[in-house]
Amino acid sequence: MEIATQHTLERPVARLRDESQSAPSFVEALVDPVTVFDHPREVAKHPGFTHQEKRTILLSWARDELVAEQVTSRLAPELGIRSRIDAVVEALATFDSAAAAEYTSAVALIRSRRGKRRLAHHSEGREVLS
Repeated sequence: MEIATQHTLERPVARLRDESQSAPSFVEALVDPVTVFDHPREVAKHPGFTHQEKRTILLSWARDELVAEQVTSRLAPELGIRSRIDAVVEALATFDSAAAAEYTSAVALIRSRRGKRRLAHHSEGREVLS
């Protein structure tokens, strides 16, 4: 088994790769897609999953990334850390444009609030959480 670490601008992602396994199972991909795929487009192009399975995996990944976006926005808005939600939503749009649009709206709201928090933090000299 080989352990590889991928560093993104957002956060490091550790991957366990078992060379004896040729393809991830749907359950593995659904539970923690970040440990199975390097990028959301790999889900969209995966030949072993159905259209519905890909959609479900990407919805799960989008939910996880939205939480990451929200948490970093609340705890450290001054850092401007972003999740990989944009790439996930782009891949999701291939399978479910309505869900992708809803996630895009949610991310825009979170990011607009983060901008307001950053401004409040700088103008008052302290962190402001709302």
